[in-house]
Order: sequence, then C-alpha cells, then structure tokens
Amino acid sequence: MILYLLTMPKKVHKLTEKEDYRFRLAGISSAENDYRLSWSLNQILGINLVRMDNLEIYHKRLDDKQTFSQFEYFDEETLLQYRLISNRSVNGYLLEEMTNLDYLLQISGDMDEGWLESLLEKINSIDGVILAFLIDPTTLKSRKKLLQ
Repeated sequence: MILYLLTMPKKVHKLTEKEDYRFRLAGISSAENDYRLSWSLNQILGINLVRMDNLEIYHKRLDDKQTFSQFEYFDEETLLQYRLISNRSVNGYLLEEMTNLDYLLQISGDMDEGWLESLLEKINSIDGVILAFLIDPTTLKSRKKLLQ
C-alpha cells in the first residue's frame, strides 16, 4: 500500500485569469478632435464625458509607450459607465486591427439591444461622425488593451 502512494502522479493545478469583457464597444469614425466629439456626444446623449489622464500603453514591438486621450462619465441613474478613447496616437493605434476607426466608445452596465441601436442612431446623426457601429471585443487581437 505504501509503495502505491509513492508512485502516484502529482496533480498540477493551474490558475487562469479569465478576461472580463462585460462591456459593449462602439467604433466611431470621425475627423473631429477628441474634445469636439466628446462635447457632441454629451449634447446628443445627455451625458457629461470629462477628460481623464491619457491612457498609456507600452508597445513591445515599438519599444515605446503610446498615449491615447480618454473621456469618462458614470451615469448614477442608469448605472452605465461611458468611456471614449482615441484609437490613434502619434506612434500607432490602440486597436491595430481597426485602423479605420478614430474613437472607441466603451459602455459598461446593463443595457438591452434596443437601447444600443438607439444609441448608435444618435451617434450616427452627429454631423462630424462618418460611421458608428458595434464591435464584439472578444474578436479583437488587441482586446486586452481595452481592459486597462
């Protein structure tokens, strides 16, 4: 009996961290400056996006850090968190596979599809917006950058 216990293989337990993408992501193509687009979104959506510190991400291939402007707002009534992030920096893109996008609007909280469609219609009605559409963040190669 003792011999059997000594020859049993050891069990290996691995801890895995699951990425949390409990947010919706809209891609926005617009030639507007970040402050002008945030002001337009505030007006049409009835929110109050405020400029935050730049999002800084170290890019291994460039061996340099990239900075992206960002604006945030938390709606205490609906419990929705809005985050407008520039997709372009001086030395590249936040989402390298989405070079046609200028901005990303990340929305966290409970919302239904009808509300999202209405939101996209409002964003697309802004004069400086060329196109706004939903993106599934789980399909993006550089999706981890959105969790910072």
